[in-house]
Amino acid sequence: MAFEEQLVSGRYRLLDRAGRGAMSVVWRARDERLDRVVAVKQFLHEPGLDPAVPCDRAIREARLASRLRHPHAVAVYDVLEDAGSMYLVMEYVPARSLTDLLLERGPLPRCDVVRIGRQIGAALAAAHGDWILHRDVTPNNVLVSADGTARITDFGVSRALGEHLAAEDGVVVGTLPYVAPEVARGGEAGLPSDVYSLGATLYTALEGTPPFGTSDDPITLLRRITENQLVPPPHGGPLTGVLMRMLERDPAARPSMPEVVELLHAVGRPPSAAPRRPWLRRAAVTGAAVCLTSASVAAGVALTGEPASTAVPVDRPAPTTVTADHTVHATTTAPAPVSTPAPEPAPRPARVTAQPPPEGGCSARYQVTNSWPGGAQAEVTVHNDRPTRLAGWTVTWVLPGGTVIRDLWNGSVSRSGSTVTVTDAGWNALLEPDASASFGLTEDLTAGRPAVPVVSCHPN
Repeated sequence: MAFEEQLVSGRYRLLDRAGRGAMSVVWRARDERLDRVVAVKQFLHEPGLDPAVPCDRAIREARLASRLRHPHAVAVYDVLEDAGSMYLVMEYVPARSLTDLLLERGPLPRCDVVRIGRQIGAALAAAHGDWILHRDVTPNNVLVSADGTARITDFGVSRALGEHLAAEDGVVVGTLPYVAPEVARGGEAGLPSDVYSLGATLYTALEGTPPFGTSDDPITLLRRITENQLVPPPHGGPLTGVLMRMLERDPAARPSMPEVVELLHAVGRPPSAAPRRPWLRRAAVTGAAVCLTSASVAAGVALTGEPASTAVPVDRPAPTTVTADHTVHATTTAPAPVSTPAPEPAPRPARVTAQPPPEGGCSARYQVTNSWPGGAQAEVTVHNDRPTRLAGWTVTWVLPGGTVIRDLWNGSVSRSGSTVTVTDAGWNALLEPDASASFGLTEDLTAGRPAVPVVSCHPN
């Protein structure tokens, strides 16, 4: 009798092989008692390993995964032993792994990566809420259906938070390109480790390769991870800030999994609808057109700066400050009248700005939110300073020498000489009194640190 025709436990008839891992084989099977298709995971005996290990692993996976009921996690129905082998009976999902999807299509568009991240992040947030660590979040363990629905699977090396397995002492648990630096150094995995692994998985989906690449030499790869010399994703756009926070070397600096979900939901949402939280503002991920860029950038037109000695066409630059989190600000307002207005009794701490005139227009703040060797990301916030609704806005600045704008979202960009002009994107044109909108950009740098230009805002 062919193995595919085997009847497991007198109930599950194996139909064909759906996948294989290092320690298991997954079969598509029919539950003849309930007349439904299921997935049956068979745990393999590893040479030289205690035969009790597959049994313990199967029972632990079943116990933990069955506690998680979420639409973006594969459900576990049963665990059983038959003819000396352990089996896990799971929900059958007609889907392909993210790994297979990338092999066929190559890197995915940002919008698809964001959608997958939201769904898998929500499932992992539910797991973390029950103190369950997955410990092996990789493209192999993300299933994507034809309709774009993503699900996390394979809790084979998962454990409850605080549970210590003596057999794992001195062993790095997980798939190397996706393990967090603290785990690669031999430390204990925690909730932030799953956040890092999800960030590495989304980075791979976006760029086609893990953050630190791959290597046949595990020692070389471990060194890259522990040193964490990370280059931001070249195609990240408004997603870059989220991924870089998820891939922080320090576990305490990473957002929690629920925060990751909120950050990913903010990518593609107008700024006025985004939650106002300090960690969300630092990530600089607001934006409505995640998969779109401005017309000039999409057409391949690079906006290059002229020598820094070019005069800045503004009347009154505001001071530049450096905050504790290395964020740099510069703000200007429309020209002030001759008479000096009274100072504000309580200036906003989040904005460095000169006092707007009584009938003023708008002000703008340029903020460097992230930087790396050869590049940077910035966010520009536009604020309506007038007592009436603002029907549209334009922001201008002189591009510093050695700077090239590569991507811009939430606005339309043009250039005349060294002057860059960004006009509202339409959907973010209307601003009520005291309301704000923002746009973001990434830039290449030929040398030095990112410069902070003086920006000027004009009502349309």
